[in-house]
Amino acid sequence: MSKGGKRHTGGKRARTKRDQKPSFHIFCEGKNTEPLYFKNFPISNIGHCKGYGQTKIPLVDTAIKYKREHGINRKSKDQVWVVFDYDYNGELQPQQKVEFNNAINKAESNNIKWAVSNDAFELWYVLHFQSCNAQQLRNWYNKRIAYHIGEIYDKDRKIAMKMYEVLLPNQNEAIERATTLSKEYNEEDKYYADKNPYTTVHELVIELNKQIKN
Repeated sequence: MSKGGKRHTGGKRARTKRDQKPSFHIFCEGKNTEPLYFKNFPISNIGHCKGYGQTKIPLVDTAIKYKREHGINRKSKDQVWVVFDYDYNGELQPQQKVEFNNAINKAESNNIKWAVSNDAFELWYVLHFQSCNAQQLRNWYNKRIAYHIGEIYDKDRKIAMKMYEVLLPNQNEAIERATTLSKEYNEEDKYYADKNPYTTVHELVIELNKQIKN
């Protein structure tokens, strides 16, 4: 006790501040698949997770505006993520390639983390069951998911809500496969649109899993 019988509480307050968990603010391109998957992680510190139905750069702009309005700066422990896909449809689309890369670069320059997939978010789902080493369209991923889970994968809300639990037993394998896949590309090559198949969703999953352990 200090003089006058008062307890020193500064140390306790300091510990509480240090131990405070970061909040996760996740901005998803898709309205159902991605946000419903991440919302099912058993943690309490997902401060914001929403599907906006916006394309790449507008989605990043929404996240930037949110950061500004909520006072999330570089000193904050909070993590802001954008989640979006390339969505290649089999045709040469130079402008879409530029947009994909520019969105990633804009996110990085504004201290926003990115969990992107080329071609589709469903690549992350398929990696729970098998490796993927060749470029495929979304329909191929959907068929592989259906094969592995034993029912039609049509991305409706009912299916999307249960995918976290369905995939959880194989999550470590998916992380390993996604990590191996990313190592097949030159880390210095920042033209991400040419990396297919490619995903960084596992990096967000790893960060969320740390919160479960804590």
